Amino acid sequence: MEKLEILFQILTAFAVARLLGRFFIRFGLPSIIGELAAGAILGPKLLNIIGHSQFMESFSELGLIILLFVAGLKTHLHELFEVQKSAVKVAFLGLLFPFILGYLCVIPFGYPLAENLFVATALVATSVGITVRVLEELGYSTRKSVKIILGAAVLDDILGLIVLVVVKGIALGKTNFAELILLAIEAFLFVGIIGYFGPKLVRKHRPSVFSKLSPEFLFEISVVLMLALSFLAEYIGLAAIVGAFLAGLTLSDLKEFAKIQERFVSLSWFFVPFFFVLMGTYIDIEAFSKPIVLLETLVFTGVALISKYFGSYLGALEEKTQVAREVGVGMIPRGEVGIVIAGIALAAGAIDINVYTSVIGMVVMTTVLSPFLIKYVYTAGKGY
Repeated sequence: MEKLEILFQILTAFAVARLLGRFFIRFGLPSIIGELAAGAILGPKLLNIIGHSQFMESFSELGLIILLFVAGLKTHLHELFEVQKSAVKVAFLGLLFPFILGYLCVIPFGYPLAENLFVATALVATSVGITVRVLEELGYSTRKSVKIILGAAVLDDILGLIVLVVVKGIALGKTNFAELILLAIEAFLFVGIIGYFGPKLVRKHRPSVFSKLSPEFLFEISVVLMLALSFLAEYIGLAAIVGAFLAGLTLSDLKEFAKIQERFVSLSWFFVPFFFVLMGTYIDIEAFSKPIVLLETLVFTGVALISKYFGSYLGALEEKTQVAREVGVGMIPRGEVGIVIAGIALAAGAIDINVYTSVIGMVVMTTVLSPFLIKYVYTAGKGY
């Protein structure tokens, strides 16, 4: 891709995303609806200005990393410990319900076992970045339910990774239980060690080391830590956003973190829209002209919404009912992980193009519907 083309894509994607984002805000809707619409308009199926290039994917991934790092900065370790029981239940039930119901909903279509398993796995993944973005715009990012969602999302990613490895092994006939156990141990150790000891280490050396650093140097250290932990998370098979969130959590107790946060909010203002623009490029209205694809998409979407909501709702039910409702809708969005799972299955020959298109349709529809559901539920409980 030539430099001029790259610059034109950056200019067009950012300008249209911001323009449509502000348009939707004027009508009381989250800006990401406009950013998704920008991706659909600029994507391969309409104007064909923005594609699924490695450059755009890298840009959007960076935006998502920054978004989750900022969410980590706003979260303190003791807050996660306060909701750890609910977070574990939400992660487990929020995975179990979508997987079982997802598997059952594919059976009537008569597909082989491998396709049933991959569709069920695609329904498991949660795109917490969508929830975080919407709640930041609404001013609800400090709610107790958000702490539960963030804690559950980290565990959800680990459990989802394990499920994906198992399903891929079964579908391709190459299950390696020793490798699976090692992967699970690596994932839990990474999250446990970084998530628990990172903040404690920073808190211990805050008076003697970090208080003496200039805001500029502290910001540079933060960027390096964010990218390093994102890289390590991706390296062991977790999503990079898990590492980014843990990096933010590690630095959340710094007295100077507000200055860091201001700088990262500025970065996220520029980079984050690219993620939602890229998500919007997957919207293909024409693909749903096939009756079977349209039917599968509607069924998968309905199951994705209901199963994730009730699984997560039941997991958080020991909290207030309103908190459980907020957690339920907050865990609904699917996103990049679902698309990656569908891509892996298609490349392995485990699903056909119709099922792949239907899964992408499910991801897009949950992404589009979630901001409306989140706003409705959270606004209804703003007085509690």
